[in-house]
Amino acid sequence: MKSLTAAVLKGDKILYTTAGVVLAFMIILTLCDVILRNLGHPITGSMEIIQYGGSIVFGFSIPYATWMGAQVIVDLVTQKLGLINQKKIKAVTRSIGIIMFLFIAYNFFMYALDVKRTGELTASFKIPYYPFCFAISLSFLFQSLTIFCDLIKTLQGEKHE
Repeated sequence: MKSLTAAVLKGDKILYTTAGVVLAFMIILTLCDVILRNLGHPITGSMEIIQYGGSIVFGFSIPYATWMGAQVIVDLVTQKLGLINQKKIKAVTRSIGIIMFLFIAYNFFMYALDVKRTGELTASFKIPYYPFCFAISLSFLFQSLTIFCDLIKTLQGEKHE
């Protein structure tokens, strides 16, 4: 189990680092576009790159944020329950989360295959859509694995490192 947990954490960190690099690139591109636009020479397709970069930043940052517990948790009701009942509720919600994110990952994967088959391209640079769909599918797969690791730790009564 520790090797699975370590592998998932490493994958989450790689995705998170990639998201950070893409975000930094998006900031620099936006800055350059604003400056050049004021000089009368906007960067062609900058909005297209920003949109697809945003999908990568969003998708790739979710698994590690979940690992770190960065999401908002509203536990007004569950904090009143005993530890056993809190553990049961966490197990049920984690199980639902795993199923939901696996479903999302699968559907993004199937959508990516469909988009690849149809050959859809972006407007300005003619970049294929499907790599972005596969990337989002991968991020949601890692999200489900992250929640699975959290479920195991919850059932064992441990906390994340």
